[in-house]
Amino acid sequence: MSPRRNRRSGGDKKPFHERVAESLIEQLKAGTAPWQRPWGDGPLTLPHNPVSGTRYRGINAINLLTAERGDARWMTYRQAERTGAQVREGERGTLVQYWKFDEEQTVTGDNGKPVLGPDGKPEKITVKLERPRPFYAVVFNAEQIEGLPAIERQPPQWDPVDRAEAILERSGAQIRHGGNRAFYSSLSDHIQLPSKEQFSEPAGSYATALHELGHWTGHDSRLARDMGHPFGSEGYAREELRAEIASMLLGAELGLGHDPGQHAAYVGSWIKALQEDPHEIFRAASAAEDIRSFVLGLEQKRALEHEQQEQRQAERTPVMSSAQ
Repeated sequence: MSPRRNRRSGGDKKPFHERVAESLIEQLKAGTAPWQRPWGDGPLTLPHNPVSGTRYRGINAINLLTAERGDARWMTYRQAERTGAQVREGERGTLVQYWKFDEEQTVTGDNGKPVLGPDGKPEKITVKLERPRPFYAVVFNAEQIEGLPAIERQPPQWDPVDRAEAILERSGAQIRHGGNRAFYSSLSDHIQLPSKEQFSEPAGSYATALHELGHWTGHDSRLARDMGHPFGSEGYAREELRAEIASMLLGAELGLGHDPGQHAAYVGSWIKALQEDPHEIFRAASAAEDIRSFVLGLEQKRALEHEQQEQRQAERTPVMSSAQ
């Protein structure tokens, strides 16, 4: 493997979260952070690995999105080779971070020697680490790789607006319409939205609603985030950052899109928060993934309950024979 092909972007000695935070700060100042960019060519496709079939999550998703690539596919050098493709000479890779929470260790006896199993091989046990350890991989974007097939953009198997409506309904959130503001009140535990007619298109209405639904998940009875910060405070801005990233993730999931101009007032606070504590982007991205999972989990749960209710109803309904 040529070392030039495996070069990591940025200084290797600087902690991963600091590099991501610094990149985000520059993009926030320029108005090009992932959740600030309008998606003119259709809804955002989140970074994913087509070889493993998994989506990059949390801070890794944010880091790869800041690369501003037109292709959402990322993979390691060896994964590209296994598909018969090749990373172009001189391309710089991008780091992704993972955490190791346990490790496999060899069982040893009182004499300090490995204990052998029935097969004659040393026995192994999995041990939980006292402190999780990070490890890293270098990935390359499909635009940096020769020999990959072209992107196949599949249209969603649902109507984005219909699915957004279903998600809102199945969440059980109390939603009121009226006025010119969109907000979530933790005191009354309700979402307030302008009427749908006040938006230029339905997608904008639902994107805003999903953002406020993100805040709704923070209630003590749900994900229990610290919601007791006054408007304009740093704590309030941090909560907005979580909801904004979650709204971006949900908009991508639904193929609905995202309105990047809704919360521009918090950019200065986001920059300040990241400058003072680069770990904040790790926490915000993690919380946003939790919001996304919670909202989609409610959708699946209520859909299953509805299906089971219909099945029970069908079983209770007598079948009329043709003779009757």
